[in-house]
Amino acid sequence: MSSQQTAWLNRDSLLLCFSAFFADLGWQSVSALFPLLLVIEMHEPIYIYGIILAVGYGGGSLLSVVGGKLGDKFSKKRVSIIGNLVIALMSLTAISPSPFLMALLFIGGLGARYFRTAPRQAWLVNLSRPEHRSKIFGLLQALDVGGGMLATVYTVILVVLGFMLRQIILVTILPLLVSSICLLMAQARNTPPPEWTENKNAAASSVSVKDDLKQEVESELKTKHNRFVYRAVLLTATMFGFAYYSPGFVVLTVSLSMHSLALGVIEAGIFLAFSGLAGFVLGSKRGGTPLGTLWRLGYLLAAFSSLAIGFIYQFNVGLVPYYLAAAGLGFGTGSVETFEPVITSTVVKSTEMSSAMGWLGAGRGLGLFVSNLVMGALLSISQLVGYGFAFAMAFSAAMVLLVVQIKTGMK
Repeated sequence: MSSQQTAWLNRDSLLLCFSAFFADLGWQSVSALFPLLLVIEMHEPIYIYGIILAVGYGGGSLLSVVGGKLGDKFSKKRVSIIGNLVIALMSLTAISPSPFLMALLFIGGLGARYFRTAPRQAWLVNLSRPEHRSKIFGLLQALDVGGGMLATVYTVILVVLGFMLRQIILVTILPLLVSSICLLMAQARNTPPPEWTENKNAAASSVSVKDDLKQEVESELKTKHNRFVYRAVLLTATMFGFAYYSPGFVVLTVSLSMHSLALGVIEAGIFLAFSGLAGFVLGSKRGGTPLGTLWRLGYLLAAFSSLAIGFIYQFNVGLVPYYLAAAGLGFGTGSVETFEPVITSTVVKSTEMSSAMGWLGAGRGLGLFVSNLVMGALLSISQLVGYGFAFAMAFSAAMVLLVVQIKTGMK
């Protein structure tokens, strides 16, 4: 393979992507097993699980902002590593004797994911050329959920072989440590190399004095346009967050409906597989339309997939339709997680990138806070009503972004 073909990917950006792979190889297994341990084995009501997720994601939204600001002020690498190490608290839920302590450990690890994500995303932006970012973030998404998918595989195998849930959860600490080692090995970079922008600067210096005023006006208009798009993405990310419930709810839905823990965990694997597929395929597509893809194959697809899960449970359609809906939900979520940061990276200054990613994560976390509280309550009453709520929120986010695309003309 020629160097030209591989120029879009370098060692350091690959290490960050593999850090995501190993992180998900660990915490996604915990995420799938924790609701089963809490609700089915320890007999806690499902709304307790919803409250735990809501507190974790709500706290995570605040930590996302804190991590983003610290990433802009200090070393993005250092902040990312600290947060990544603390995720291992999720694995320690296996040795907790009480549901309360389990909840605290799970919440702490979940919040740490948000704390490290914003500086890691900004760090990855600084390691990637602007023209390659869709592809890089697509690879990040693919490896991210690829690790989660493999986590599902080994989790299902260990469950079928008769291992205790706590034993499997404890093992997940190993890939989480490998994830932090990958970050440790990557080059620290707080700003993009100057040569990536020097051509723009050179072009600007060659403009005549006569055109200075015109250039200044165009610059101001572009700044306003970028600010509008960024705020719109923050809004829709929050709205989608209201629909972006934990996959653990679907694991519970399938497990209870099919009377099998393993079949429920497999659903999580399908979700993750198609989430990774979306990141890889859509991120690698040349001449793509990030904004249009975000609302069509992201928010809208996820909306109808959630609604399908509610109807499948309501009318007891069977296992295969659950898995098809999980595939659609995964593909939609993968589209969202790929293109929200890509769009943000194109409309925000590099010196503010970590903070911008932090606010993006905060919007998502705020939505998740509400979503998991509401889903926990609604699913205790009616599966159809719960997933119908998720449909309404994701569909609304898609319509808002459609209006933004029409108004701005942005593809």
